Amino acid sequence: MDIVKGGNLLVAFLVELAMLAAFVVWALSLEQAGWLKWVTAAVAVVLAATAWGIFAAPKSGTRLGEPWLTVFKVALFALAALALHAAGQTEWGLALGVVAAANLVLMHAWGQA
Repeated sequence: MDIVKGGNLLVAFLVELAMLAAFVVWALSLEQAGWLKWVTAAVAVVLAATAWGIFAAPKSGTRLGEPWLTVFKVALFALAALALHAAGQTEWGLALGVVAAANLVLMHAWGQA
């Protein structure tokens, strides 16, 4: 069972990276000048990663307590899924949302949150 729980932690890390990638996909789908798309992508990633680092990172001194931590995580994953939908990648957005939701449920069930 320890291997499965360790795998769930790996999935948590991967969906966090996928969340950041979703914001890049969204930014690059915008109808802007090429360089402005990349600036938008960088700003979106920096904002999301900074917010995650401040409010959700396990070693953060300002990590949110429950239930706000879960609300925060759900909100960011939902924004990422919606960003993929807005970029025309609805299936990928749905996949990200489902995997992130399942991961969060297992994290809580196994005391990993």
